[in-house]
Amino acid sequence: MALRMRTSEAGLELIKSFEGFRSRATRMPNGKWIIGYGHTDGARKGLTVTPEDADLLLRHHDLRKVEALIADRVLAPLAQNEFDALVSFAFNLGEEAFLGSSAFALLNSGDRLQAADAMTGWRKGRVDGDVRVIDALVRRRAAEKAMFLEHPSGRVAVPGVLLRPEYDPHAAVLISRERPVVIEARTEGDRTTATARGGEAESAPQAAARAVSERITRILEEGDATPAVELEPAADEPTVDEITKAVSALAEPEMPDEPDLPPVQEEPKTPKHTILERRKSARVAPPEPAEPLELTEPVLPRAGSDWDDLEPAPDYLDDREPDIGLGIMRWLPYALLAGLGSWGIIHGVRRWMATPVANRLADPEQAYVGPLLTFGSAMLCLVAIYYLYRAINRRY
Repeated sequence: MALRMRTSEAGLELIKSFEGFRSRATRMPNGKWIIGYGHTDGARKGLTVTPEDADLLLRHHDLRKVEALIADRVLAPLAQNEFDALVSFAFNLGEEAFLGSSAFALLNSGDRLQAADAMTGWRKGRVDGDVRVIDALVRRRAAEKAMFLEHPSGRVAVPGVLLRPEYDPHAAVLISRERPVVIEARTEGDRTTATARGGEAESAPQAAARAVSERITRILEEGDATPAVELEPAADEPTVDEITKAVSALAEPEMPDEPDLPPVQEEPKTPKHTILERRKSARVAPPEPAEPLELTEPVLPRAGSDWDDLEPAPDYLDDREPDIGLGIMRWLPYALLAGLGSWGIIHGVRRWMATPVANRLADPEQAYVGPLLTFGSAMLCLVAIYYLYRAINRRY
């Protein structure tokens, strides 16, 4: 008889990291007592344990029952990493919940990847009377799933340039929009409770605004504390003389000394925040706008020109007021056809239901009138509703 698999050191470290250690027995909200690494059998008030004894209790008492359960009920062959992940998963859920989970059913059917994905569903818990997504359970399921999928021979090299991932809409449906709750286990005297940490967590925009505010405050404080140091201007930055000349030019533009020269036409002054922006705008001058053409007569296209191939502009480019009467006439026929189809469906069903069974057998042609009328009216109603929807949503 082959020996049963035991949890490895990696699996033990995973379980102990999420269970946490308690040196003395504390009472949980359900009335039970807990001590060590999640040990409840035999725990009572006033009992203490060392980390070494708690490790022995976890290895040889608590996990033995879970290991026997997996060995007896899981039919698929398991590697050591898969066995360790299942032990942690079943130890956290409990025997009854594990046997009723979809991960257990999918694993026995041979779908290992789907079984690993099914572990993610067990991430909710009851905190302060409400069932919420728990941050710690999300992390534990992710760690167990990663350990389950880790291959004993090592990771398979899948470079991104060779196999680019694509979006899977079926997996995205499983993503919940519910915000997880960050909880912490508090021990007050002989009682242990799991409560939310710091109330409601701030949203992403609030966190971003807070980070920007803190950074601006830190920059301003550093600017006030830093002594003024004269730095040499860089190659791209303007010198002091250039700045002085620019300011003088803005205050009093230079005029030509010789009266015979034509007056210099001043350019329109545009407000500039810095000298660098002025220099950048001088490098890349925008093209001068062309003078608008004044047309006295409408220009008509010539026959045989390329304008004959142009399509008319769509309706939504027309800025004129919509014609309400024309809009009603566009969808009113489809509404009437939809109503006619609905009436035909009702009349066909009534006629088919009102025909006795004996008459249907005696006259098969009359028995088919009701179903055919119902089917044809349903098709007419569907087509009319489709075009009615397009006509209503059309912009005039």
